[in-house]
Amino acid sequence: MQRSCWQYSTVSQSSATGADILGKDCLMSGTKVHDASKQKMEKPLQLVCNKDGKLHLNPEALNFLQSIEDPMVIVAVVGPARTGKSYLMNCLAVDKKGFSVASTTQAHTKGIWMWCRSLPQRPNEVLLLLDTEGLGDPKKGDIDNDNSIYLLAILLSSILIYNSKNQIDQQSLQDLYFVTELSKRIQMKSQPDGCNGWDFVRFFPEFVWVIRDLTLDLNVDDKDATPNDYLEHILKLKDGDSSEQNKKYNELRRCIRDNFPSRCCFAFPIPAHRKKLKQLQELEDKDLDEDFVTERQNLIDYIHNHKKVKRVVGGQLVTGRRFAELAKVYVGMLADGVLPCVENSVAKLAELENQAAVDEALKFYSDGMKKFSEPGCLTMSKLIEDHNARSIEAFSIFHKRCMNTNSGKYIQQLEETMSSTYESLKAKVKKKSQEECDRHLKEVMSSITENLTSGHYLRPGGFQELTKDLDKAIKEYEERTKNEMEGWAVLTHFLAEEKRRRDLVQKMDSRLTEEQKPDSALEQELERMKQEMKMMEQRRKAFEECRNKEIMEQIRKRFEEGKKCSVEELKEAMEHMRSEMEKYEVEGRMEDAQRAQQRYDYLNEKYEGAKKWSFMQFFRENAEIFAALASIAVQIIVSLPRK
Repeated sequence: MQRSCWQYSTVSQSSATGADILGKDCLMSGTKVHDASKQKMEKPLQLVCNKDGKLHLNPEALNFLQSIEDPMVIVAVVGPARTGKSYLMNCLAVDKKGFSVASTTQAHTKGIWMWCRSLPQRPNEVLLLLDTEGLGDPKKGDIDNDNSIYLLAILLSSILIYNSKNQIDQQSLQDLYFVTELSKRIQMKSQPDGCNGWDFVRFFPEFVWVIRDLTLDLNVDDKDATPNDYLEHILKLKDGDSSEQNKKYNELRRCIRDNFPSRCCFAFPIPAHRKKLKQLQELEDKDLDEDFVTERQNLIDYIHNHKKVKRVVGGQLVTGRRFAELAKVYVGMLADGVLPCVENSVAKLAELENQAAVDEALKFYSDGMKKFSEPGCLTMSKLIEDHNARSIEAFSIFHKRCMNTNSGKYIQQLEETMSSTYESLKAKVKKKSQEECDRHLKEVMSSITENLTSGHYLRPGGFQELTKDLDKAIKEYEERTKNEMEGWAVLTHFLAEEKRRRDLVQKMDSRLTEEQKPDSALEQELERMKQEMKMMEQRRKAFEECRNKEIMEQIRKRFEEGKKCSVEELKEAMEHMRSEMEKYEVEGRMEDAQRAQQRYDYLNEKYEGAKKWSFMQFFRENAEIFAALASIAVQIIVSLPRK
């Protein structure tokens, strides 16, 4: 299969900063229902290629990734050219006809190829396999390209497989020497603070060393050893860093031990007789070495059952959509000759995701509210009801997609935009309500107006008749406009305008007695209407407060989820550093143990800070953001402890 490159220009990403943490299910009509198992990718696609000395991304691959909204287990394989990486990826895909496999000495895979596969035992997650170009191809001789491919594999994967042949010797370790310069090639923060590499363990992938075509027995101190025991033995430091050779030897091992949160090893014997290796891809298990088949299954089980879903710093899960954005950011940085900055990349990803979450939530809200802009008989009470329900669901949609990092301003944007739309619709409904009330009032009061104009009531008993007619008309008007927000206002305005003529009728009525005060029945009816309008306003405020409480509870829950993710991420990193510290102590490497202790203390400080970070603190520091949620916001502010 010929693997070609295509023209695709990457866009330079702007710098941004981000914090580690921020601090009712959607209506089906507004929720994207996604099933990972339905995402079928029949064959691999090239994700990254090198053209004219720069890395480029394949739009087709990005479009496919954008459609995946499930978390991803991302497995990348790296290693020297012509060591069988593509065959290994096909084994993990449980498909013989996936990544192209060559049977010659010429390097075959170019750039990075990807293949999405389902995980039957984990239906809510997706397996993404990344097959990378072989390192150290003498015909290519492009060290910068190798470094960029290696960097992307580390930055984008959750499990990194290093594939090498024969035993772990000096040559295979030398091919891995690139990891010793990671702190020079990856920038953790936009403003370096001298601890650049100390956070690597928080986002680096798990490290899996796969030894291929092993012909020797694994042995440690003259005893049979497991592949994991063998790897741990190989990664022990040599005594003394005085010589340049020992210094480089130990530097590589420290990088692997300190930066990768976990490690394991799989050792594969030669799969079949040399004459059959050219057809390895087509061989059935019965034609393969029994130990090879067993170890292959062990690796498949490890990858398929492992819980290592890709996360960014802060513990946020990486979906296919987020992976595509991360790839854009990192490839853009490398294409521009800029050191990949983890903090900036996460901030940029959060910015894109949160804005997309706002747009998705607003579309759901707008689609449900547009009917109030159309002609019809929709009432203010219906508008209030729909606004409360739709805005609550819109926030639910937002929180399902957003990333906690710096989401506060997007919460504000969502609330302000919905409120603005609501007020605009309310003004339209109010105007329409006023027009409807004016029409109904004109109809029910038409005979009264004519009688007032003609002087019909200017006679003995006229005021009583006027009062009776008004009482009847008001009751009919009230029945017609019981759901109209402007009913009371239009009526009181009419009565105020007609007060002069009513007063004139009263004065002319020579039969008026003290017991027949003009405001008895009429004013009681008007007072009753006034009280009903007050009750409607109280219900509206109660609905609004209930809505705000629901939205605030959603924000609180999302904050707690983000906090939990960050705390768990830091805890895992601390546990790894504690484990390495103990191993260094057993090996008698006290200086290395002390260095591991420093890293542990550094992570522990962040861990304790993350645990103490409360929603009240978050709310206090972002009080302006929640100003639109006024009623509940005031209650929360009052309850905050004083500093």
